Amino acid sequence: MTSGSIWRNGEMIDAGDATVHVLSHGMQRGSTVFDVLRIVKTNDGGRSAIGLREHVARFARGMSLMDMEDTPSIAELEAAVHAIANTNSEAAIVKLVAAWTEVPTAAMPLSMTPTVYVASFDAEEPPSPIAPTNSFAVRTANAPKMPAELLPPSLKVAASYTVSVRERLAAEKEGFDDVIYASASGDLAEGSTQSIFVVSGGRLLVPPLDSVLDGITRRLVVDSAHHLGITVEVRPVAWSEVVEADELFQCSTNHPVRPIHRHDDREFEVPGVVSAKLAADVTAIYAGDHPLSVRWLTPVGK
Repeated sequence: MTSGSIWRNGEMIDAGDATVHVLSHGMQRGSTVFDVLRIVKTNDGGRSAIGLREHVARFARGMSLMDMEDTPSIAELEAAVHAIANTNSEAAIVKLVAAWTEVPTAAMPLSMTPTVYVASFDAEEPPSPIAPTNSFAVRTANAPKMPAELLPPSLKVAASYTVSVRERLAAEKEGFDDVIYASASGDLAEGSTQSIFVVSGGRLLVPPLDSVLDGITRRLVVDSAHHLGITVEVRPVAWSEVVEADELFQCSTNHPVRPIHRHDDREFEVPGVVSAKLAADVTAIYAGDHPLSVRWLTPVGK
């Protein structure tokens, strides 16, 4: 649920006034660029944004990849997140959006300058330590991950999630919660909106960024693994390694470590040893009680 005010092109407006024409380019062509970050309450009573600098930098890069012009600076976007967090004191999720809002008669936008919004809303559920009840059942997607030659995996643009919506809806009809994609070459890619991790022999196997989104929470989990002394291998992960994994888990803005208790016909006992350690460590980072908290938390008000 969207809450409070919304930042639009440098000014705060009421959420109800942030309207876009149904025939706008962003609505009709899926050209809207976005990013999503979480705000957590820390043990000292404050509130902090997770990976603020990383999220804003990725959003700015996304606008550049779409050739959007005259966009806000990174400093302006960071200030906008601070403003939203302070204006909407219960904000749990902040979303940055850049959309071509004009109505063209052809396929191309009328102007390369987007309207940029920063808005907040309540999370579906707060981040929590790993637990079997918080796990997912997933199946292998019917379609492969869209290849980088068609759309850069580092670009969070609305159109790139169309296939994932269809895949997830189909999976839910079959009793699964989500899907896992293979790449065009048959290696592990990612989930519909999540990074996927394979645990094998105590090692953490992670696909390279040439085929998957450079997830900010993925970066945080990898940092946590290094802190815990867990070996991390960033490389192509063969599908046979997925099938034979000791543990599978996913991470996203909404769920920093979520175990997978079923993949296709295979059941896993959850939580697994490695994913449980990572979940506890990430929870400490979010709480502000961890050496990595300074690196990942940006205070945004009380």
